[in-house]
Amino acid sequence: MGTEILIPTDCTDRSGQRLRRALDVARRKDATVHALYVVDTQRYGEPALSSTEVLIECFEDEGRDHLRSLVEEGKRQGVAVDGHCRRGDPATEVARAAEEFSVDLVIPCLSGVTASQLRHKGLDADRIADPRAPVTA
Repeated sequence: MGTEILIPTDCTDRSGQRLRRALDVARRKDATVHALYVVDTQRYGEPALSSTEVLIECFEDEGRDHLRSLVEEGKRQGVAVDGHCRRGDPATEVARAAEEFSVDLVIPCLSGVTASQLRHKGLDADRIADPRAPVTA
């Protein structure tokens, strides 16, 4: 079985450079990437049939577009990328996805979720990479 990498991401400009590094790591490791976008329902609330639901659906659409662009970028670089969009607390969803996909490495490329939060949610520290630091193959 090959290496599995989880790249949680958001649509911020800051994540762009980190994503390029993360995809480069995946290419060098000949890894499969699970790109994850989480709509933070703690920030906006769990929607009912309301304007909040419309707002969250807009964020999901934005996230899916972002994930599609990552899948395409992965193809250009020869990296298999599967996109996943979820709702919930981002740190919790990242930890759940890491277990669900049995990933070897998590390279966070998003704002507002720290390695400490991921460890608190049960993710092993040795599976979390600093997206700003070079990761060796």
